[in-house]
Amino acid sequence: MCDISKFPDSASFFMYHIALLLMIAAEAFIVIYTHPKDRGTDKTNKRDKGTKWLLIINFYVCIYLSFFMVGQKGWDSILNTKLPVVVTYPGIILMLAGIIIRLRAVLTLKRSFTLSVQTSNEQHLITTGIYKKVRNPAYTGSICSLAGTALGLRGGIALAVVLLFSLICYSARISVEEKALRSHFGNEFTEYEKGTYRLIPYVW
Repeated sequence: MCDISKFPDSASFFMYHIALLLMIAAEAFIVIYTHPKDRGTDKTNKRDKGTKWLLIINFYVCIYLSFFMVGQKGWDSILNTKLPVVVTYPGIILMLAGIIIRLRAVLTLKRSFTLSVQTSNEQHLITTGIYKKVRNPAYTGSICSLAGTALGLRGGIALAVVLLFSLICYSARISVEEKALRSHFGNEFTEYEKGTYRLIPYVW
């Protein structure tokens, strides 16, 4: 996937690629886990407004850009602004932390978690555990993993681009999703919003 010379040592090279494979495997698990619940009707698709595919595209585009921007053939001087080697391991840790956060969020919601935006009469608003302070921890986890992917490769501009793309895409998704939840749960969700953050505890 990536030249070992891009890493400070062979251990970080292998750890990074293991983390990357785990990240992709986790996404595959989520797709399989949510598939029976994600066969959207016309009403569901209308609510989703294409944000499901926006997030899927963003995930793989961000991974591609992270690698592309540390490539060769003349791009180095323009895009490959290298960060210090010391950021490699924090990048790997961020990838793994993101995987854990996202999987924990998905498994906490259980049947309520879907890739498409949809609600049902059997659905309950979860406000405990990982959802106690943050309303969208699954997206927080994704952004952490994607940022870690760029950070682990020490791509300065790549990190900025990944964060920008992710924040735009996930903000669009959250806007659509929270509108649906607000409509479905009414005052219960409005009160929940008042005491929580969208993505990052005590920040946003």
